[in-house]
Amino acid sequence: MKKENNYAGGLSNYIVLKGKKEVIFYLHNPYPDCLEIPDIMKQRFPSDYKSIVVNSLDEFKKYGGKV
Repeated sequence: MKKENNYAGGLSNYIVLKGKKEVIFYLHNPYPDCLEIPDIMKQRFPSDYKSIVVNSLDEFKKYGGKV
């Protein structure tokens, strides 16, 4: 499973898990920032990728994320 960290623009705390076709977003307080995720997914990722939102820093770090 290849991980790619991307911290540029928009919601900047996310990890791309290419092998699973998932994007893990870390949002401490998900609302209203979570409303931007569908647009980010359409602009930056293929349509078969899915997004997952976590609000636990420990869970985000489990995927290899850094804040």
